[in-house]
Amino acid sequence: MDRQDAFTTDTTGLPEASSPSVVRLYDGDSFDMRIHPVRKRIGDAEVRMLGYGGSIPGPALHVDQGSEITVNVRNDGDVEATVHWHGLRLENRYDGVPGETQDPIPPGGTFSYRLRFPDPGLYWYHPHIREDFAQEMGLYGTIVVEPTDPSYWPLVNRQLTVTLDDVLIEDGRIAPFRRSGPTFTAMGRFGNVMLVNGETSFSGEAAAGEVVRLYLVNTANTRIFNFALRGARMKLVGGDSGRHEREEFVHEVLLAPSERAVVDVLFEEPGEARLEHRTPERAYDLGSFAVSGAATADA
Repeated sequence: MDRQDAFTTDTTGLPEASSPSVVRLYDGDSFDMRIHPVRKRIGDAEVRMLGYGGSIPGPALHVDQGSEITVNVRNDGDVEATVHWHGLRLENRYDGVPGETQDPIPPGGTFSYRLRFPDPGLYWYHPHIREDFAQEMGLYGTIVVEPTDPSYWPLVNRQLTVTLDDVLIEDGRIAPFRRSGPTFTAMGRFGNVMLVNGETSFSGEAAAGEVVRLYLVNTANTRIFNFALRGARMKLVGGDSGRHEREEFVHEVLLAPSERAVVDVLFEEPGEARLEHRTPERAYDLGSFAVSGAATADA
């Protein structure tokens, strides 16, 4: 490939990518979100990526069912941008499809999205321009819509959003992209490094007897993830369309790109619970929960 046609990989002077924050927003709130380059360490490589608000993934937005917020986006990235609010039922003009529902946001430009949340569940946001480049470079984030009905979900002790992704690293850099179009067909390419919440190895804590709700989303462009949690029990309670009518215990959850799943995890014994991506050939280790003594409080 002609590298003169590739995006820059220089990290000089870039801010370091931060860990994603949880942003609680209420009806009528306004939130500013900036797209801009960051530097991030992935394994032994320090690479140039893109972040929403300086983090990879972007901020995890928590909102209430029935609320309405405004998200003001400024694009200081490498290419034109939009933000698509994946799965939300909202006004068409704020859906983030360039040339159909809005004009692209040029570098240095802004756009304000008015978002409504009629349905509870898990959603996510990402670009709808050059997804092969911008999404792999780190532009994705989650949205949790809390239900108005307190009995909508089973009771749990706490909840956590989990993004599953991969990125292609070559010679200590993210493999180059062409400016003229996707490097590969369709949405993108397989990566050789897997990421959970933007990191090469997930590290979490839990208490024996605790039930934790995991909001899972596959943000990869191409890879199908088969998610499992060895050393704990998983119950599938929801997915792309919200709560499942019939819950079921599962050993693993298969997620195609963009798919979501909601699983309640019971950590029965102290020790360690390993996150895995399972394939017919092998199980890839994605990190772990360290499980301590018995939980002290209910949800």
